Amino acid sequence: MKKHQLDTPALVLDIDILDENLRKMRDLAAAAGKKLRPHTKTHKCTRLAARQLEMGNCAGVCAAKLSEAEGLVKAGIGPVLITSPVSTPQKIRRLRELAGQAPGLMVVVDDLDNARMLDGAMESVGRLDVLIDIDPEMGRTGIAYDQAAAFAGALKNIPNLRLCGIQCYAGHLQHIADYGERRHLTLERMRRAAVLKKELGVEILTGTGTGTADIDIEIPELTDIQVGSYCVMDSEYTFIGSRDGEENHFFRPALTLLCSVVSRNQRGFVTVDAGLKSLYFTPHAPPRVIMDGVMRADYNYDWFGDEHGKLCFPGEKPALGTVFELSLPHCDPSINMHDRIYVVRADEVIDTWPIDLRGMAQ
Repeated sequence: MKKHQLDTPALVLDIDILDENLRKMRDLAAAAGKKLRPHTKTHKCTRLAARQLEMGNCAGVCAAKLSEAEGLVKAGIGPVLITSPVSTPQKIRRLRELAGQAPGLMVVVDDLDNARMLDGAMESVGRLDVLIDIDPEMGRTGIAYDQAAAFAGALKNIPNLRLCGIQCYAGHLQHIADYGERRHLTLERMRRAAVLKKELGVEILTGTGTGTADIDIEIPELTDIQVGSYCVMDSEYTFIGSRDGEENHFFRPALTLLCSVVSRNQRGFVTVDAGLKSLYFTPHAPPRVIMDGVMRADYNYDWFGDEHGKLCFPGEKPALGTVFELSLPHCDPSINMHDRIYVVRADEVIDTWPIDLRGMAQ
């Protein structure tokens, strides 16, 4: 089957572009003496996670949620770092069970009460490896830089936790459009984290993302990078400025969405079968039509409700049933709306990968 024969909407992954992106990030990190710790929250697919590990130079993988980590471990993928605190009694019980099955499992902490809860749960299992989550002035999770030393001292007195390092992920900087501004802000935060790593005498400093990876790897103390979107890419990351001042095309869109024209009765646009239930809404980075691997600026997609999109076009009106290929606006939540990924090579469908971590938000 050719990819344009698939029923729509459908997520389509070009395996050759995916592998190109994986190699580029692997080599970028390796040249700087860093490891990768790919973030599976992006694609929610254990088949893709396994391919990332097979590409090499990985310290493990990341999961945002405990349920994602459980799915990864069940699929034989690891070691896993859970990058958000695990703090409720129900989740801590599950974490204890998972720790017994998952060598190398790590979790972040930013609160002493949470640390004591983890300590009590691990008494019958063994020591749990933890990282201090640093707040890079994002205000979401993490502890302030100037509180980290005292927090680390307290953690070292908790017997069933082993402090391995720190996490510093500045998610709010990843999509800053101006490269110079993004560079200045991320280096300022990562240098402060590097000072902390040396002061605490810990092994790991992990963090960064697709938008700042090529900058943060300049920090000698950084040990591994938690990149996610680079593997499949999306419009948000394509639109940000690169080192040369142009749009970011170092990593190419490997994952796209196929949609079909379902109505053509209006003047100036056609209606397609991909709306808010197929593509995550983000006003500053809408999907772009891709033709022959090129993003077309002369086509314009806009959301048109839950089930539909509006597509404006140049020239002759597309026929009913015409299939268009769209870049994803923001890959993580867009992927989480679908059950499967169709894998293609040279437009031929060669495999189907289940999005088997889809909906795992607990």
